Amino acid sequence: MNDPTSDKQIAILADDFTGANDAGVSLAQCGMTVDVALSANYVSTAQARIYNSDSRALTASDAAQRVTALTQKIVAHGAPQWLVKKIDSTLRGNVGAEVAAMLQVCKAPAAIIAPAFPTAGRITRNGQCFVHGQLLTDTEFASDPKTPVTSADIGTLLAAHSRAEIRYLHAADVAAALATASASATLLLVVDAQSDAELDEIVAGAESATSRPLLVGSAGLCDALARRLNPCVPRTVLAVVGSMSEIAQQQLAWAAKHPRTEQVFIDINTLFTPAAAEYRQRIVRILVSGRHCLVHTCPDTQARHQIAALCEQQGVSRSELGERICAFLGALTRDVLREAQPDALYLSGGDVAVAAAHALGAKGFSIRGRAAGCVPWGYFSGCLWQRPVMTKAGGFGDETTLLKVLHFIEEKSSD
Repeated sequence: MNDPTSDKQIAILADDFTGANDAGVSLAQCGMTVDVALSANYVSTAQARIYNSDSRALTASDAAQRVTALTQKIVAHGAPQWLVKKIDSTLRGNVGAEVAAMLQVCKAPAAIIAPAFPTAGRITRNGQCFVHGQLLTDTEFASDPKTPVTSADIGTLLAAHSRAEIRYLHAADVAAALATASASATLLLVVDAQSDAELDEIVAGAESATSRPLLVGSAGLCDALARRLNPCVPRTVLAVVGSMSEIAQQQLAWAAKHPRTEQVFIDINTLFTPAAAEYRQRIVRILVSGRHCLVHTCPDTQARHQIAALCEQQGVSRSELGERICAFLGALTRDVLREAQPDALYLSGGDVAVAAAHALGAKGFSIRGRAAGCVPWGYFSGCLWQRPVMTKAGGFGDETTLLKVLHFIEEKSSD
């Protein structure tokens, strides 16, 4: 794969400023130099250069003229290895007119149009855009006060401004379709994508083509391009949630929507049996594979009402049972961290946090800031674990708190 410090030339043309920034952030996070030009004459030596036509709210003809002029300036400095037309994931603006204008200038034999942004709930199925499961034209974007969307069908928007052949494809068909493209018969390939994996497959297909196509997509496709050019080692979090509060369970459920998470349920009935050793092995495998691991002891909201029966079965008081569970989770955390190195540790529930600190041999906690509204983060002192630690009282926060913590660590620069 390419070195992030190589002289990689990427030119991206967005239709508004925030969209330009969205297009470049994943490239920057993967180690590339990225500049967003606020004027057409901006001179940059960055590996990725992003231009803003500020044309989303213009008429189609005015937008096409502005995109034509900018594209001419881009290619005048030498054709970039990758040319990208960044569009809105909900198709607002002048998608068809701007794609046609860029193709007219760059003479690419094909354009891949893939506006999907799965992590934001925007997917493409059968050539149509859906937002959180709803057809685009049935959402609020259809009545956007500034740039209303008139069709959920991507091909319809393209056909209004181009006579090129339009094909609807799956991600797996991209490479084969590009092999049939030529400068004399430009293809517009509308490609379905419902996951990041499919966006990755689209970029891989584009990279294999003899003549590089124009990429047309949202931040989702730009993220896939960044992963292809400069794959990052994914940051991971070991989250140990000992709290049985309802909000803690909601936080786990929301965090589980993250595409790179896996949950490990600790059945407290098995804590002191030989089967307990399997928890450590499973958690280590998840972390080593580059995924966040969410460890918890409460399968549902009804479990907290079964504590009395469990105490009677074990012949212990509630306090003694709680101490046993926390001691087990603390030791489990210590043993996992001896074999795996997640980028951060998240401890939910005060007793669990203290148990983990004691198991790791920590002498203190140096606070550095907040990872989310109610989640302080810092470092344990006096022990070998010297990566970020985040703690949260069980009942604090809202349903998105743990998900925000995962994003905080994913975006955190190395100290």
